[in-house]
Amino acid sequence: MSSPTDRPSGQLHLLFVRHGETQDNIDKILQGLRDTSLTEKGLREGEILAKKLQNQRIDAVYHSPLNRIVQTIRPILADRSDIPVHADADLTGQSLGQLEGGSYDTIDMSNPRSADGQPGVELFDDFVRRLKKVLAVIVGTESRQVGEQDRTVLIATHGVGITSIFKALEASPSCEGFNPKLAVRGPEAYEVRWTDSDDVAKLVVPRPRDLPVKDGSLDWSALSGQPFVIERWGKREKAL
Repeated sequence: MSSPTDRPSGQLHLLFVRHGETQDNIDKILQGLRDTSLTEKGLREGEILAKKLQNQRIDAVYHSPLNRIVQTIRPILADRSDIPVHADADLTGQSLGQLEGGSYDTIDMSNPRSADGQPGVELFDDFVRRLKKVLAVIVGTESRQVGEQDRTVLIATHGVGITSIFKALEASPSCEGFNPKLAVRGPEAYEVRWTDSDDVAKLVVPRPRDLPVKDGSLDWSALSGQPFVIERWGKREKAL
């Protein structure tokens, strides 16, 4: 009798998008968990993103519940009323406590741990662990639904979240200590501080049925090798 891994299997594609422009982006204000809305330009950026994805099959959507994210993905979902959509608070950006509403100059934007220790701030390490936890649930759930065809999932979150999880998977210096290197980078993937609103970053699991899943969640401790491929990330001209 053949095992599940013996049967032909498609790949799991994870598409990551961030929100469009907000007034806080313009004013260089730290948003964190502030529930801001898109500007007129930001709403147009959502339409541009939807047009970019109009011919892309999407099987499920997971998103941060903050309004700027909801507004951004609304055009993407307009003609996809039949797919499951999941709001998850673990996909919000890093909580910045009393720094929220303050200037970018309050912290060193190049150092992900520079806000640690400030009142109410979620420690950066705790933030990355939260991202890994929600990604484990998404990958654990969706990998078991991959059949002979590829399955594509859209994850709408915040720029700092996309950058942090990709760097963690790569075990880059700013995100070391969370796991061994679990991802390789393709030729169209460029490390960036944050993605633009029209970017669609892409993480691929070539052999999803081989992933260790326990209680519906990816078991990070049982992973070996580099099961993830960062196929697309940022723009060459904005690479670090």
